[in-house]
Amino acid sequence: MELDRNLNLLNEYPEIYEEMKLVENYIRENIKSRNKTLESIVETLILSGGKRLRPLFVINSAKFGKYKREKAIPIAGALEILHTATLVHDDIIDNAKTRRGIVTVSEKYGTDMAIYTGDFLFTKAVIMMSGKVPEDKMETIAKALKTICEGEVDQFLDRFKINTSIISYLKRIFRKTALLFTAACTLGSNSADCKANDIKKLGRFGFYYGMAFQIRDDINDFVLTEKDTGKPIGNDISRGIITLPAIYAMVKSRAVQETVLSFKGRENRINKEEIDKAIDMVIELGGVNDAEKLLAKYIDRGLELLDTFPDSTYKNLFRDLITGLA
Repeated sequence: MELDRNLNLLNEYPEIYEEMKLVENYIRENIKSRNKTLESIVETLILSGGKRLRPLFVINSAKFGKYKREKAIPIAGALEILHTATLVHDDIIDNAKTRRGIVTVSEKYGTDMAIYTGDFLFTKAVIMMSGKVPEDKMETIAKALKTICEGEVDQFLDRFKINTSIISYLKRIFRKTALLFTAACTLGSNSADCKANDIKKLGRFGFYYGMAFQIRDDINDFVLTEKDTGKPIGNDISRGIITLPAIYAMVKSRAVQETVLSFKGRENRINKEEIDKAIDMVIELGGVNDAEKLLAKYIDRGLELLDTFPDSTYKNLFRDLITGLA
């Protein structure tokens, strides 16, 4: 069960853990297809990994109000399916070979089947939310999905753009990652009839967490191993995706810019020594340390916002989640 990856933390929050098990069951029950090949692919995707963070944010946000299981669980399950769909399409664009330690759909079954799988998951997510989310919120979800797609296109078009600014990077990761966490908190709290101001604040917390989450993920691409992350170390920089640590390093040294540009057009022929050299340059120039400082600011803002809520189990869970990114 993929929920097990969060088990150590959720053991401290048994009420939430029980709800998340229901979400897991709901997801499995709603990924069926009359096409058994498609169903097998989707089942493998769902079982392959992931922390289920987005559904967790839906459930926990809903606990800040009048929790309605019949609404919260379908929304939580739908957002996880939606997230999985974006990953399938993302792997096609990135020509990724593995994700979460297993072969990607596009690598194993080809681009066509991967596109069909992603599209199937998108439609499943919409069906799961149908009747559970107010019409105006469905429009919000549609707009969020549009923005996420635009963010992926931006990242694709900005590859090897060595003059990428920090502002451009932050806008990109908002579209790519933070927006869905914002939506998770907003939809969860809205389903529980929270006060308008609380819905707004929880959505803002989702934004701070999502920004911090992506910055941490981008830092990890320089400091962790493939065993830790489930994808090759230096995966971003070798494909010309300019993330925050690299941006900071490039400001200080043209050598980093030249090294990244040397990867262009031969992304699949770069050897490990070249990638390790690029990583070492970014670290030595303080790119990771500088990125850690901006990460800390988003964490602090999230914690400050949580302090405006009364003490509760659910507030504590959000605090544990965001401090876990430090």
